[in-house]
Amino acid sequence: MKTFLIVVIVIGLIGYTASQLADIFNAKTNFAKVVDQQLNSVDENSQPAVKQNLVNEARKLGIELSLADIQIKYEDTDVHSVAQNLTARIATFVNKRAEIKLSYNAYLMRIPIRQEIEDSRIRQIQARERERPEMQQLLDATPQ
Repeated sequence: MKTFLIVVIVIGLIGYTASQLADIFNAKTNFAKVVDQQLNSVDENSQPAVKQNLVNEARKLGIELSLADIQIKYEDTDVHSVAQNLTARIATFVNKRAEIKLSYNAYLMRIPIRQEIEDSRIRQIQARERERPEMQQLLDATPQ
């Protein structure tokens, strides 16, 4: 009878732990989608609002997150997409890299497990037509 009781308790603990791990994984996956959506809102002026939105969304998912746990970068980058590289002869592009990094503690039977989410995106900010000397010569040669 003792053995049966121990087996039932062990199976119950394993089931409870598996359920908690699934909840942690599900919350992290859903929150990673929120972080990805918030990347579209990042610019020079919106970083405090994006941080507050992340804290509010984390609370809805049962995640304890503070503003200090979130780092947002919005900086110039020389990285270009394939399409931009193909059209580099006729246009120049200015791109920015938006990045969000955050970390929080998830709890498994009151034991903290550090969770980190990091996502970034390259955004085209400006595109300018390149000046072509042959086109300028044609414009100069054309009578007004």
